Amino acid sequence: MQTEEVIKQWMEFLISERRVSKNTTDNYYRDLRFFFDYLKSNHIKYETSDDLAVIPITTFRAFISERNKQNKSNVSIARYISSIKNFFKFMKQNEIANNQAIQILHSPKIPKKLSKSIASVDVINLLESFNKLIREKWMAKRDIALFTLIYGCGLRISEALSLNISDINSGEILRIRGKGNKERLVPMINIIREKIDDYLNIAPFNFRPHDPIFRGSHGARLTPRVAQRDMELAREYNGLPATTTPHCLRHSFATHLLANGTDLRTIQELLGHSSLSTTQLYTKVDMGKIMDSYLHAHPHAK
Repeated sequence: MQTEEVIKQWMEFLISERRVSKNTTDNYYRDLRFFFDYLKSNHIKYETSDDLAVIPITTFRAFISERNKQNKSNVSIARYISSIKNFFKFMKQNEIANNQAIQILHSPKIPKKLSKSIASVDVINLLESFNKLIREKWMAKRDIALFTLIYGCGLRISEALSLNISDINSGEILRIRGKGNKERLVPMINIIREKIDDYLNIAPFNFRPHDPIFRGSHGARLTPRVAQRDMELAREYNGLPATTTPHCLRHSFATHLLANGTDLRTIQELLGHSSLSTTQLYTKVDMGKIMDSYLHAHPHAK
């Protein structure tokens, strides 16, 4: 079978059966193309599935070595390996080709990073600053509503921007589709609904049930880049670190809940984490603050 046809089938499988998000699918495709570009530049055959079945481990390792020479991080290297392995696994499961060499290719160890968060007072100041920074009043209200939603519900930016009007008409519960198209229910407190209504009431658009909630200047669905740009303005205005991004508000949501006694399982459900170990990173964040307070307050620590 021609390699291009295999790639097409793989993409269809990821989207229709695995229900992988478009961003993830695009990343898989791009990573695989990097590998094939490397094969082409080194005159290694890859045009058919039979060619792919006999690629030796030395070739896979040489590709990774070249990526390393380009100062790619371990995170990037691990993603390349994951994408390539996923493609070869698909071929094996569908009896298209079986390359045994790739099974002994290992990803580099990636240290788990502590999540970044900001204080609740900084969140409030951040949200209030949009009224001063954004010229169009309805856009300022939009940004306040968007980032209040992200912080108040612990959403990813992509999850918030994908919401339509019909998604908020069902009362106090939001039905969110997250990574891998997994669905979760998230409560929406009154202040969030109030900020959304403030925005909807003055936005210069007619909103029908299947229209996006958050819109750009011309009425199309707001893009992540525009939201991130507005966040950058507010971040710089408030003197907050460069790590203050839309995703930082999601981390802050989890950290603040944990600090106020919410159990990890509940936070895991709200964030949509498939593994509790991911959520447990927030315990390290909170413990760091506890230790800092201890070292400053305990008489034997001085």
